[in-house]
Amino acid sequence: MKPTFTLSAENPFVGDNIIFTCHSVVQRWPAGYRTSNLTYKFLENTRGDPSDNRLMIHTLTKFDKGKEISCQATDDLHKVSIMSDAVTLDPYYGPNNVELKPVHTVINVTEGTTLGPIHCTAICNPKCLFKWRLNKARTFEDFLSNETLVVANITKNQAGIYRCRVVHHSNTTLLRKTDISVNVQYSPKITLFCINDNRCNPIAYRYSEGMNPKFTLRIESNPDPRLELKFSLLIVSPLSSTKKTNEFSTQLPSLKCDDSGNFTIHARNGIAYGDNRTVNLIIWCKPRDDKTERMIGTKVNTDVNIVMDVVSFPAPNVIWLCMTTFVWTVRKNKYDYRYKISSSIRITSEDGFGVHGIKMSDTLGCFMENITLKPDDILEAPHHFSVGFITDISVIFSWIAGFNGGHRQTFSLLFKTVDDDKWNTRNVNTNDTRTGSTVYYTLDQLKLDMRYHVMVFSRNIHGHRNASFEFKTKVDLTGKSTSTLSIVLACGYPVLFPVIILLVFINRRNEGSKSGSNPTNVQSTKSDEYTVIQRSNPTFTDAYSTLQSPTEPTALQADSSIETDTYDECGTLTDVEVYQTMDNRKSGDIRDEQGSGKTYIVLKDVLG
Repeated sequence: MKPTFTLSAENPFVGDNIIFTCHSVVQRWPAGYRTSNLTYKFLENTRGDPSDNRLMIHTLTKFDKGKEISCQATDDLHKVSIMSDAVTLDPYYGPNNVELKPVHTVINVTEGTTLGPIHCTAICNPKCLFKWRLNKARTFEDFLSNETLVVANITKNQAGIYRCRVVHHSNTTLLRKTDISVNVQYSPKITLFCINDNRCNPIAYRYSEGMNPKFTLRIESNPDPRLELKFSLLIVSPLSSTKKTNEFSTQLPSLKCDDSGNFTIHARNGIAYGDNRTVNLIIWCKPRDDKTERMIGTKVNTDVNIVMDVVSFPAPNVIWLCMTTFVWTVRKNKYDYRYKISSSIRITSEDGFGVHGIKMSDTLGCFMENITLKPDDILEAPHHFSVGFITDISVIFSWIAGFNGGHRQTFSLLFKTVDDDKWNTRNVNTNDTRTGSTVYYTLDQLKLDMRYHVMVFSRNIHGHRNASFEFKTKVDLTGKSTSTLSIVLACGYPVLFPVIILLVFINRRNEGSKSGSNPTNVQSTKSDEYTVIQRSNPTFTDAYSTLQSPTEPTALQADSSIETDTYDECGTLTDVEVYQTMDNRKSGDIRDEQGSGKTYIVLKDVLG
């Protein structure tokens, strides 16, 4: 009969020891005629230990897969049975070499996108069972029964450790696993915003200039956000911050009153647009001016409109420190902390020029500012002319420089004889001639016994003014003096010569003293030797004709190089008013006759 060939284990695994059993029966006629002894042969057996009707193969390997083994029986009459059915070896194994493709241990994925596909592979025979599990709260839960992991539109709640678990379907105790950490990244979300830990989710916040409020934000974000502060064109990025769990704290930079407005703090981590909070920061400060021109040019009898841009919160009160009759108007600009203040004042005389104090105050403090009003006008014509003779054909002129209009003035002189039509021009070389100072000029090589007409021009950047006068030179008397002296010398009195020189010297000193005590007046004063006729320019009336006398004290004009910013906490500034007199500003003895308004030049300083 055909032998029966069986295997001890239906599904042997690699590494198992297996036993094949071959069984056959001999049929004889008549039945029971004779017992038979059978021997067995195992075919296609390359290894193993046969014993009677059994074949044992030790430690099954993968290489045994596909081997076909059969058996055949032989009786004691040497009759051979037909071959048994073959048994094909197919050892089970696995799971081995469990791997993920692509190979990752940690993977970052953005919320809302798709995770995967991530393939889990293993070497198994037959194919193993795959299951993905997710550990979210220290416990793994079944997530997907598939060897390939795909999570569409993943959320931050689906972050965690994903485990691929592989088991053999024939023996679930044969298990392998591998893990991958999935980090779901998402855009920042601000859930709470507080300032100085006491004002949460504010719309507006007020504080004083110089303080640095602390911002605290509770933010859900992965990865951690970068904080950025934005205001108008100002961007502060990144803000330095400290983290405690999911709360981020940062200190605001030092901001000024004019930075007041809507501030937006952004939380960004590179994913989408992030999140932000906006708060209106109202920064209080004491007043201060904003790029105001502190030097203003103006004219006498002219209204001066002064406009200043001021930064202050709350609104300032503004007053003049001295000119109490003039008031300030305060108007708010677009923003609460910017104001335009204006005042209109009138300068009625030269005394009004100079430094004027302004006091600005609010509830936080005071600020003092100085405005300098400087003259900026056409100048005044020269005046108070005097003429003195040095020789018969040489004269010295002097005059008082008029108001210079706030600018450097220069002088020139035109002269001619009254019978001549041609004017001669001379430039008067002077240094920085101030208002009220005396100017001297010598004119020589004149003609004897001749009337001259003179015009003196003063100029500045705005134009010129002039004044005119006439004088007459002396008649020639030198012939008589020369003949007398010749007679004396011809008579031969050499001994008297030193005495004569001494007498001449004394005589000249006496003449000088007389000239000093009886000065030549510019106002139509007649002399036996010459005549001076003053001619002022009748074509205009000067706005400064009513100004103070040149020798009276005048307010010192502030130098433009002097810094005029002054801070004072609600104090009163001393009026800036320094006086100087115009007396003795030039070399030479200038005398002013009391109450006459006439100025004379003492010729002894010229002749002596």
